[in-house]
Amino acid sequence: MSQGLFELIRKTSFTKFFVAWLSSMFAFSLVYWLISPLSALIVAGEYIRLTFTGLLYSIYGSFLIATILGLGMIVHAGLSTIIVYVQLLLSIIIILILADKIVQKYVHPSYHAAHSQDKKVNTLMLTMSIFRNQIDKMTHEYTTKKRHKIAINEIESIIDGLYVAFLDIEKMFSSKNVHRHKLKNIQYLMLTENIEDSLDKLSKFLSFLEKNSIVWKDKSTEFWMRYILDTADQITLNLENSDMKTPKIQIAISNIRDYTQHVKQKL
Repeated sequence: MSQGLFELIRKTSFTKFFVAWLSSMFAFSLVYWLISPLSALIVAGEYIRLTFTGLLYSIYGSFLIATILGLGMIVHAGLSTIIVYVQLLLSIIIILILADKIVQKYVHPSYHAAHSQDKKVNTLMLTMSIFRNQIDKMTHEYTTKKRHKIAINEIESIIDGLYVAFLDIEKMFSSKNVHRHKLKNIQYLMLTENIEDSLDKLSKFLSFLEKNSIVWKDKSTEFWMRYILDTADQITLNLENSDMKTPKIQIAISNIRDYTQHVKQKL
């Protein structure tokens, strides 16, 4: 039964609860007005009576109770006391539901988006770090004769991961990302420096392959390599069109372009 009630509350819109709250306010004001001959209710020093002025004071008193702001301005006795507490309890429940719906609609999504973006930044830095570590491991094993061959499909597998990371960064830095403004300066800097280090590592890796006469070029690797470089160029454009123009980021942008050019020359 309680699950059915919570499901109903979840599915009912904010507007419907707000209208219900306003409606209850006017409904209780009529009750206070109608029972005024039987039970005393004083609002702001004025007795509620069966008059037009009394109805206005009754609406005002109901508003004070519904908003839980002016209980100190109301004096009640007898039957009106019970009704006042019933309205107060109902209003507290509705106000809590309205507050929860505001949090769910505006606060929670914003917090979730920011948290998700922070998590994404950490994942991207880890991905680029893994890319560089894989290259270091591969070149070290080849240099120390622990392996005698570096297959082209291994090279393709490594650069695929870098392309995916660059693509996600490009989307994150894009003006189309409505949460871009929530990126911290340090996150911009960490990502750009990781991009810079990854492109430098890629350039040195290609030089290592060429030096050791290891074939790395085919249609597939060149295809993904060009995508990586095009995405790197787009990242620098997004950075230049952002508000992040600190000296360190400007240096990183320049270095990214230099390393991109070095790799292009090897294609």
